[in-house]
Amino acid sequence: MTRAARWSCRTEFVVEKLLTNWLSLCMYGHVKKHVATALFMLYKAIKHQTEKGPVDAVTFDARYALSEDRLLRENTECRPLVTLSTHDVT
Repeated sequence: MTRAARWSCRTEFVVEKLLTNWLSLCMYGHVKKHVATALFMLYKAIKHQTEKGPVDAVTFDARYALSEDRLLRENTECRPLVTLSTHDVT
């Protein structure tokens, strides 16, 4: 890749970042007033659905995930684990 091509890629990247930040700042008031509640409810609903099934404790892959590469591939038999912890203050 030539030097000019590298600078062109960097410039495009900087312009994209500036544009997205500028749009975010310009739309903040509208989003806060009109859209925030709906977006938050959507976030909570998606979070509830993705955390409904089993989640691997090591890899954090889940039965219900938005990303295909984070899905549990094999069927696993899962059951709740109940723990009892005590704290002695002496």
